[in-house]
Amino acid sequence: MMKEDSSVNAAGNDTKLDLLNATVELIREEGIACVTLRRIADKAATNLALVNYHFGSKEKLIAQAIGSIVGTFGDAFALLDEHDLEPIERLKQFFCRYISHLQEYPGLAKELLDQSRLILCSQNEYVRYSKVMKTEKLMDTLMEITGETDESVVRGMMAQLYGALFYPVIMNSYLGMGGEEPAPEIHLPDLEDQVDMLFSHYFHRYKTD
Repeated sequence: MMKEDSSVNAAGNDTKLDLLNATVELIREEGIACVTLRRIADKAATNLALVNYHFGSKEKLIAQAIGSIVGTFGDAFALLDEHDLEPIERLKQFFCRYISHLQEYPGLAKELLDQSRLILCSQNEYVRYSKVMKTEKLMDTLMEITGETDESVVRGMMAQLYGALFYPVIMNSYLGMGGEEPAPEIHLPDLEDQVDMLFSHYFHRYKTD
């Protein structure tokens, strides 16, 4: 009997992983806007009802898929540990690398912002999100740059920086969707120039040289 239960559990875990991998692939290939339950089930070659069985809802599956994707941005987060660099340079290089990865996944930046309701309303989701996003390392780097010790202030700074850098990515993904009329051409500076521009305004009061 124990053997049979074990097999069922293993098969269930495989199906759950198949669904998660299928969702990640769809996001990478076509963007989050194109991800539907039916397409996930078809790509995973499994039953539509198993999405709710394993994840509870499409939203929770998408949240886990996003966590998996962001978990692969390790080279960006590794920059926060490059202590040979000045803290502001570490943060600048982190954002350049991180946003560059986001741009490879259409709609991902918008979805990360949209997920904030689910994240903030669940302690478990918030803890998981904080680990994936290396929130403590980001806050430590901001504290090094600013000398600020109030965590609520530092979290506010982090939210403002993410918002300022996510917005152009979100705007570009909307413009790329097309519609009945051609979208207006909007020319933005290169990513590194955008980050430089933001940092020069945002951190000017903390410069020591």
